[in-house]
Amino acid sequence: MCHYFRFIYECDCLEDEAFICGKNPTPKNNKPEDCPAYNKEVKELRIHGLSQLKQSRFKLKRTSPHTWESNLAMTSDKAEGSCIPFTEATKVEKLNSHTYRVTLSDDFCIGAVPNGGYTASCMLAAARAHLSPHNQPDTLTAHFEYPRRTSAGPALVIIEDVKLSRQLSTLHLTLWQDGLLSQEPWITPSVSHRTILAYTTHTNLRAFTGISLPTGWEVTPAATLPPLPDFEKLKNEDADDGWEKSKFPKGSELVRSLRNWGFYLPRGGPLTPGVLDMWIRRASGEPITQGALAYVVDSFPYNLHTFLASPELRKLLEAQERQQQPRDRAEETQGKTREEDRGKDQRGGLWFPTVVMNIEVKTALPEEGVEWLAVRVTSKQIKDGKFDLDVLVRDMEGEIVALSHHVAMILSMERNTAKRKSSTKAAL
Repeated sequence: MCHYFRFIYECDCLEDEAFICGKNPTPKNNKPEDCPAYNKEVKELRIHGLSQLKQSRFKLKRTSPHTWESNLAMTSDKAEGSCIPFTEATKVEKLNSHTYRVTLSDDFCIGAVPNGGYTASCMLAAARAHLSPHNQPDTLTAHFEYPRRTSAGPALVIIEDVKLSRQLSTLHLTLWQDGLLSQEPWITPSVSHRTILAYTTHTNLRAFTGISLPTGWEVTPAATLPPLPDFEKLKNEDADDGWEKSKFPKGSELVRSLRNWGFYLPRGGPLTPGVLDMWIRRASGEPITQGALAYVVDSFPYNLHTFLASPELRKLLEAQERQQQPRDRAEETQGKTREEDRGKDQRGGLWFPTVVMNIEVKTALPEEGVEWLAVRVTSKQIKDGKFDLDVLVRDMEGEIVALSHHVAMILSMERNTAKRKSSTKAAL
């Protein structure tokens, strides 16, 4: 888990004092504005047994006449997940009326490629900023196409207004990478690439009114919310009587994006054959907000395939896992790592890139976000290296929050991490 600290710099002896975010100490001395602590470089800091500063260089911000501070994220040696708050990881900067800059974070990658739902969230953040004068903060529907691999680093979101109206507005969004310029026209012809294309419709869900009718689906077994877990036990002990936290095998360091989540799965296997029911929360403990829904619907546990498989295939996969466990323990005893024997982890060698993703948002989450969501995932066919996913997201009361449909492929992880063709990557 990530731990957020506020570092206060005072000039008398350049002491570093750590306080849990939200507690503000009183400065000891009044010092002039040119305090030499400004822009101080910190290589490593150990406080209360925590280490591994997430950023080795950072900028201090003046918060009072004599105090400078910077919010930093630190993790323990066993921490999981990104220490970059999601709002920071999806932060956009307006360059002109229809162009926005974003930096795709390495902490949200699968291998060398940022998670498709995360990049979609970055694009929707640009759309939200673009439509702020229209008071349409919510995405109603979105269709994303992923023609090229993205990469961690700078990107541009260029927006075309398809239709702007009082209730619904439709936009065309394009995410560009490579050969980006620091001034207009922002992109370099023949060098810059369109990596994601999207059509999105936006509204204000809290102001949306009209006819409501109950449907027959609501009384079917598929509409039943999974049993509520003991949420405090899941947070503190990773399990209760019916649910347990999904674990990552050794050698799975490439799936960094998945470590941003706590996936809590049924202890006895699928509640319904071929269906993955899970409760999710952010590994960092930060709330899940409306702006994160695209990331929610594209985040799945490492062993997703074992839940989607037929009952017969699932038994075979479980038998193989049981046979592998004693060998893993023996290798650990001998000092070997799973990295040395990675070929045995067939799942670890696979990449599931999204080709198309559609989202429909049904409900506006509270402004402050929620801690838990229930997610149900199904697949109708996995064949010839491609598969479909249907994702249903609900809150703790069973209210539908979002629906999503995916088309994805099954490729070798080598396709993900393969060296890209060289290009001129001008810094923005």
